[in-house]
Amino acid sequence: MADLALIKRVIDARSPKILIARTPLFNFYFLNPMSWTPLSHRIHHLPLILAGPILRRTESRAVTVWLALKAPRQVELKVYSTEGGTGEIVDRPLLQGASSTVQLGKYLHVVAVTAKPINSNLLTSGQIYAYDIKFTGSSESNVGGAVPENEKENLISCLWPATPDLSALGPETISYFAHQLPTFALPPQDLNYLRIVHGSCRKPHGDGRDALPILDNSIEQFAGTANSRPHQLFLTGDQIYGDDVADAMLWALTDAGDTLLGWEESLPLMDDAQIKKNLCISIPKNSENETALDQEREIFRESPIQKPSDAEYQFKKPIELQPGTRSDIARDFGGFTAMLVNKPKNAKSHLFSLGEYYAMYLLVWSPVLWCTSFPKGKDICPNSKQAKVWDREVVELNGFARNLWRVRRALANIPTYMICDDHDVSDDFYLNREWCYRVLGKPLGRRVVQNALLAYAVFQAWGNTPAQFDRAQPGDKLLTTAEKWSNSAGTDVSAWEEAASYLGIPGLDPKTHLPKLKLDEDVFILGREGEGVTEVLNWHFTVRSFKHEVIVLDTRNWRGYPVESAIDPPMLLTHKGFEEQIQKPLRETELLNKTGEFEIEATLVVVPTNLVGLSIIDAVQKWDVEQGKVFNSDAGDSWNFHELAFVKLLVEFFKQRNRVIVLTGDIHYAAAVRLSYWSDCHFGDSRSNIEPLKGANDKSNCQNSVLAQLTASALINEEWTTHLVHTKIKSLFPERSHECLGWNEPLELMKISRGGRKKAMAAAVRNRQSLPDWGYRIDWIKRQRARVFLQLENGTASDRSHKNKQLSFRRRLWNFISLLWRNRWLQEGDEIVGYSNIAIVSFQWPADDDGEKAVMQNVYWRPLWEPDSVVYSQYFVPLGLDEDD
Repeated sequence: MADLALIKRVIDARSPKILIARTPLFNFYFLNPMSWTPLSHRIHHLPLILAGPILRRTESRAVTVWLALKAPRQVELKVYSTEGGTGEIVDRPLLQGASSTVQLGKYLHVVAVTAKPINSNLLTSGQIYAYDIKFTGSSESNVGGAVPENEKENLISCLWPATPDLSALGPETISYFAHQLPTFALPPQDLNYLRIVHGSCRKPHGDGRDALPILDNSIEQFAGTANSRPHQLFLTGDQIYGDDVADAMLWALTDAGDTLLGWEESLPLMDDAQIKKNLCISIPKNSENETALDQEREIFRESPIQKPSDAEYQFKKPIELQPGTRSDIARDFGGFTAMLVNKPKNAKSHLFSLGEYYAMYLLVWSPVLWCTSFPKGKDICPNSKQAKVWDREVVELNGFARNLWRVRRALANIPTYMICDDHDVSDDFYLNREWCYRVLGKPLGRRVVQNALLAYAVFQAWGNTPAQFDRAQPGDKLLTTAEKWSNSAGTDVSAWEEAASYLGIPGLDPKTHLPKLKLDEDVFILGREGEGVTEVLNWHFTVRSFKHEVIVLDTRNWRGYPVESAIDPPMLLTHKGFEEQIQKPLRETELLNKTGEFEIEATLVVVPTNLVGLSIIDAVQKWDVEQGKVFNSDAGDSWNFHELAFVKLLVEFFKQRNRVIVLTGDIHYAAAVRLSYWSDCHFGDSRSNIEPLKGANDKSNCQNSVLAQLTASALINEEWTTHLVHTKIKSLFPERSHECLGWNEPLELMKISRGGRKKAMAAAVRNRQSLPDWGYRIDWIKRQRARVFLQLENGTASDRSHKNKQLSFRRRLWNFISLLWRNRWLQEGDEIVGYSNIAIVSFQWPADDDGEKAVMQNVYWRPLWEPDSVVYSQYFVPLGLDEDD
């Protein structure tokens, strides 16, 4: 039976706008009523908990757990010790807290509840703790006082459907113990036992198999050993893909989003006449010169958007903008760039509505909302070509959903932290000033960005920094405005504008109707403070434990855009950003160390985009920048594109730390890089304040430091290019070590190869009549031979075709080539892991401060030569200080 509300809306429709939605959506609902069950028909049979519990910020004095429910509740969290600290038997409560859910929609109620100490109890290292959650009616319904324990709903009963035949959620457990409660362990006092997990880029229909379920195996293997199980998980960007979405996924998201909200959003689109005046044209692949792109930018800048008083808008419901048809809409009405340079498929099902962004998080973190089957492509798509794409993507989605129960269990049992990158909103999000103009200057573009950032705040940021969401704080005010917006069914304009201010979305200049920018020294930055609102949520944060700190940078919202050109690569952190995100937390840690509250020895920094990338990628991106094709290859997202900002980043680290470990993702491969740095006079400093050099070989003033960049990507989103660089073929073109020398007065940078170092140094000294003030060397670390982690993952074999003697010659030839490609020798490359992966970082950290310190990254992936197994490749990065180099 079809959704009665949908049927009524379609039958009663009289306007041409609604008629657009009748084909094929209308036909499918009426002609195939048994093939698809809308969420509105399933929601009442689903469990209370739609997603979660996800263990979020976890410290000695506070533990936060995030959940999404289908109904309002008062949520009570208790953290328990376990007997002997092994996790087997739950002991007494140590922390507790309670909070009410926030109503984001009719069937969407979200909470991040924090438990704090009972009688001054503190959590310690070396122990496994358990937590439990109880639910009572909403705080408004509990006016009679405390609810008896036997009348509260418990965690386990709210996780699974009451009717077994409606459950396709996998094994009914989120625990690794018989007591069925989730558990965790704090990071250890000894860094030699610390285990930090990281990964990025998780596209449900991406090529490959999701690597995040491997974390579940890792936790399960060491669940009862506090110092061996993984201690923290950092998801370093692109937790969702807002732009590149499978058609069937969008079908489910639109249905789920509208049902969860209880209302349908009206998306603002300028009418066709206005679009023709403001069209952003895709550049053909075989463009003879760059004049087409220049003309596009000129057209856009001459009339970026009509004045609101003059513009005419029509509004569309999400269901009217069907899967597979959104690329042109995203480009022309929203200004988005994911599909530019002849890539329309990258945005054919772009998320637009708030409900769609909300629902995407629920579907990538939990199996609860997934339907048992998708419609067939032939019943949905207007032609066979699109139907094949639909059916292929459905196969990929089903494979992704199959192990979501393992993802859900893992996220419930490890403290999890997240930071956004571009795809959490849309490809190229805030890439450069041009992107900000073309997207934030359009009503649909601005609406989509705000929808994405609001969803990010609720689903990701809240758990990172729960203190920002305490009563009367900016996050709390944002949640209040989000409730108002939803309660008004998307009509309370003042609430929406207030939410934009808390999210840091710049207002529009009344003259140009483009986003407001302001100067930060020599670069433009977004005018994030709105009128009447000075409190803006920050996405960056710091996590400190007993012996290590993790500083998580936000390199999307704090960019510095060059004044000269709108497409020039930006500084990924502005001058103010360096102070707020790096200098300030490093100084705070020093003060905490002095007071004895912490004994921080290791500094890790999460940077969503790479400091150092493959030379071939750098070359392609530099070529794209020269050609003006800035939206073709994320040109400008790497730190080394803006050399001064890159050096400034190093200096800010090394002024206060001599060893730094950077965790990064984004680039769809795993690797490790070692950067050794020396300085007689830091970049930006003056030699007049430093004792002059006594001679060419004098080292008395020299500071030596080292940085390890550990990259892990993608959790699922392989590409043929990453498959290629994964192999021995890449070994024919290895990444070369190189150095960069720098002088401060006047400022000059010189890149030299390791082979000609002595001659280049001598020539540089002759020309400058002085030794360089600072320099650094970059070396790529070799990956070790893969070792087996799981012989058979989760006990299930993959589907592989059996041999068939009747195969055609062409098919037999292809099978032979495929066999050669899967050969282990060929697949054991030297530098890169190019298949879906997740990494666990560990440390070699002797007690005495000598040169034997090191960091190891084990990258877990599934090999072609044994696809049902999981192997890991180790990168060993020495952290000794190169004082004799």
